[in-house]
Amino acid sequence: MYWYNKYYMYMYISQFLIMISLTLQNRCLNTRSMEGMKLSVHPHEVMVDERVSVQVSGLAANQRVTVYSSIKSGKGEVFASCGCYQAEKDGTVDLERTPALSGTYTGTDGMGFIWSMRPAPGQRSGLRLVQTDVTKPQLVNISIHSGHHSLSDLCKGHSNPPLVTGVLPRWYKSCDVSRIPVTSGRLRGTLFLPKGPGPFPGLIDMYGTGGGIMEYRAALLASRGFAVLALPFFGYQDLQKSFSDLDLNYFKEAVTFLDTHTHVQSGGLGIIAISKGAELGQFIAIHCPVIKAIVSINGMPYLSFSPIHDGHITYPNAIELDLALYDHTEEGICSKTGHCFDTSKFFKVWESDVKILSIIGSDDMNVHPDLHQLQVGCFPAHKQNNIELVVYEGAGHLIEPPFSPHCRASYIKMLGTNLVWGGNPVDHAYAQEDSWRRILHFLNKHLREGHRKEGIKSLL
Repeated sequence: MYWYNKYYMYMYISQFLIMISLTLQNRCLNTRSMEGMKLSVHPHEVMVDERVSVQVSGLAANQRVTVYSSIKSGKGEVFASCGCYQAEKDGTVDLERTPALSGTYTGTDGMGFIWSMRPAPGQRSGLRLVQTDVTKPQLVNISIHSGHHSLSDLCKGHSNPPLVTGVLPRWYKSCDVSRIPVTSGRLRGTLFLPKGPGPFPGLIDMYGTGGGIMEYRAALLASRGFAVLALPFFGYQDLQKSFSDLDLNYFKEAVTFLDTHTHVQSGGLGIIAISKGAELGQFIAIHCPVIKAIVSINGMPYLSFSPIHDGHITYPNAIELDLALYDHTEEGICSKTGHCFDTSKFFKVWESDVKILSIIGSDDMNVHPDLHQLQVGCFPAHKQNNIELVVYEGAGHLIEPPFSPHCRASYIKMLGTNLVWGGNPVDHAYAQEDSWRRILHFLNKHLREGHRKEGIKSLL
């Protein structure tokens, strides 16, 4: 255990020093500018699933201003938003009360300055904002400009210097959550553990055909009191290069690793996954009775594109990866059209006792939304309570944690082009915020029930 304690101490001290540095930076958020204007952001530092209050004071009555916000990704890509406002008679703009008249969002929405972000003009198409290093905060730069300006002009610097500026740090990983790389046998991934001995309810977190590892949702869920294994299954370290011919035993090893961990409570694990990962999550649950709950986000109800092997047994895929079956548009490939509606090839998850929360975007351009309703219809009457289907009108495929900027299409290396995910920013933002609360409620209900609930961190 010496290596673990030493690693944890190093990560904790490093993040503590970052937080001290950011605390000093944050003073600018409540410091008046030379013109007597003030930008107030409360709280000064938050988890990404928490709301903030943004206010500007010291303006002239009815003064026209633009709130410009931006984030630079770990790869140097810039995502930005703007909202054009007219100050109240008392010279204030409160993003929760004052309507945005134009910009990347309109109307009264206190978090529109984040969820409406889009790739800044002049960059390549198909960008997606992903936090690759969860030990560092996502920094939101906020500036207030006199007059109304377009996003293009602001991004290109075609406006007067800002009246006042500030930086909002947003964290995916709480400082008291430990991040532990996993290299156990052939198993690869990252384990996130809340502070304390536990035991904590265990979760496996998987993503889709983009490959590699995604840690941000796992880190956030660990910050809400779950022990979470972010599990890659191809395109990471020495794992296989593609998702063809996957081995079921790899996933069984991941289940055993988490289920037997000293910090994980006994009695059952959960899976949260999106797209190809959600498809695999259902398949794993059929073969691993220890899986008691699944959050499936726009996942197919059958094996797609390639078979899965389990020793000498091969489980065939229901559809092939045939780009000729898909719609090719200016935005990219829409794969919604190339799916299997033969329910005899669906996973028979109703034969197990696993509970499923199925989160669906009605404007998903990747997986046809009708598939999920067909799957619900396969459940016999006495098992209907085992699956809950929530369909969000206008939402797309990539339903992420709250306030994540909407990504309508992004580049997929495997395809060599953009894949269209669908959705519109306003409806998608609602889906992300509402589904997150449902997800936390669902996981708490089915994984914590009957266990002690000390130290639970929840938005409920």
